[in-house]
Amino acid sequence: MVTQLLIVLVGLIAGVVTGLIGASGVMVIVPGLVMLGYGAADAIGASLFADTMASLVVSWTYYKAGNLNLKQGWWIALGSIAGAQLGSFISPHISEGGLGSSFGIFLLLTAVIFLIRGYRKVPAIPNADEQSQNQPNAFVRLLRRNVVVSGLILGFLVGIISGLLGAGGGVMILLILVFLLEYSMHEGVGTSTFIMAFTAASGAIGHAFTGNLPLEAAVLSGLGTVIGGRFAARFANKVNEKVLSYIVGAIFGILGVAMLFGM
Repeated sequence: MVTQLLIVLVGLIAGVVTGLIGASGVMVIVPGLVMLGYGAADAIGASLFADTMASLVVSWTYYKAGNLNLKQGWWIALGSIAGAQLGSFISPHISEGGLGSSFGIFLLLTAVIFLIRGYRKVPAIPNADEQSQNQPNAFVRLLRRNVVVSGLILGFLVGIISGLLGAGGGVMILLILVFLLEYSMHEGVGTSTFIMAFTAASGAIGHAFTGNLPLEAAVLSGLGTVIGGRFAARFANKVNEKVLSYIVGAIFGILGVAMLFGM
């Protein structure tokens, strides 16, 4: 009984992370389940299942607040489904230590990017010069003009990483939406969690086929993520862009340090 409650608690913490920053709870669920005696492959499968549950609830909360933009998100989601299948089948053959350290460094860099974004956030009513400076660059315009192709390619790459790491791909998707496609922070988090639901579900199915989806751990951690994700998402939708950028950066920093040093 104690173990089951701890799994729910792990899921609850992971859900808060997903609700606030639109990222996968893998950094919480996988090490948590491993400490409770689960194998790494099983922990990754359970993480993907829990990510699916949390992402659906969190994205619905952002949708109700008007912060879900799927103009290009649908194609990223479709590409990520295929990529996640490939990553799931490669995952058991990859060294875990190297991937964990690399992802930790990636999270730290992401934290710095979002903290700088919050610091440099433009005024609510920019003047003409600021508006011209904030126009999309040529690369962004190219991505927007080729919605289907760019979305499928970006989604496929995100999906591979998702299947490998047991993450729903929320970090990468959020970076793509906010910095390449120039979504607002709230739209980026809301849309990334919706896309992550498809990516995580595809990865979870892949792990189920390889026999690495412990049902009890998956359901219990999923229950926790739903509760934590719902409350965190409601809070995130009430704060402004600048504050949310700082929150995202701070949490990414904490998770990056934790993964890098094996906390």
